[in-house]
Amino acid sequence: MDSATRLGAAVKLRGLFWLVPFFASVASAEPHYLIVAGLGGEPRYEERFTQQAQTLAEAARRTTGNDAQVQVLFGEDATQERVREAFGRLAETLDSSDTLVVFLIGHGTFDGDHYKLNLKGPDLTGDELGELLASVPTTAQLVVNTTSASGAVLERWTTNGRTVITATRSGNERNATRFAEHFAAALSSDEADLDKNGLVSAQEAFDYASRKVADSFTAEGMLATEHPQIAGEGAQRFTVARLTARPTQTPELERLSARMAEIEGQLEALRQRRGQMEQDAYLNELQALLLQLATVQQDIDRAQAALEQSTED
Repeated sequence: MDSATRLGAAVKLRGLFWLVPFFASVASAEPHYLIVAGLGGEPRYEERFTQQAQTLAEAARRTTGNDAQVQVLFGEDATQERVREAFGRLAETLDSSDTLVVFLIGHGTFDGDHYKLNLKGPDLTGDELGELLASVPTTAQLVVNTTSASGAVLERWTTNGRTVITATRSGNERNATRFAEHFAAALSSDEADLDKNGLVSAQEAFDYASRKVADSFTAEGMLATEHPQIAGEGAQRFTVARLTARPTQTPELERLSARMAEIEGQLEALRQRRGQMEQDAYLNELQALLLQLATVQQDIDRAQAALEQSTED
């Protein structure tokens, strides 16, 4: 390879390193939510967990604008069988271009080896839940486990493409947590939206809830019995909620969104083939797809601006 070719390759590579994180933040696949509120055991916890599930569901529906993308299980419906059925539906209908968000609320237990989510009837173990998460073919997943002892699954569940948030740092923090209440509140809070873009990222929600948890213990003069944790890549760019209703979709925006999802799927397929390709061929295909993505994003921005303008008029 001569010096001119090397220089061109270097310039191309630097450009791609800049483009990849940029598009990772602007290209967001359609989120699908599964919210599970486990067994309370006492009326005060049953009421608390149900309220938290409903608050999260409201934020999820506002974010998607589509009730079909939000599954909620609580009370009598929160059983192992129903949870498995819900994951089964997700596994059948979602693909690599989709995004999965799972919220787990309630009591968790840890016996030193195994975590369990307390449900009506048989519980679900951490290993079983990990298998259910892996059964859904999305390459972007956010799992927020707000239960006691949830830290026991932090490392086990964290994998490529999956961000995991837990209310505790280990399985030994077994008290009922405060984290769920504050995380749910974050999804509707202007205070949580630090960059004021009308969206709440996983990182923003985590930071807000963690701060509120710590402040609550300090205000009561108590030692904290929970220490929220976050693991995995993408928390900053992972949008978990919109603060306002999703903009009305026009046929043109729906077409562009579908095209965006198609290109994202092609990018993921290319990533999977990277080890079998020559680097120059891989970079050429990657650059072409990223440029297509840029064009579609510009078209979406223009269409949304025109829609907002027509609404104002």
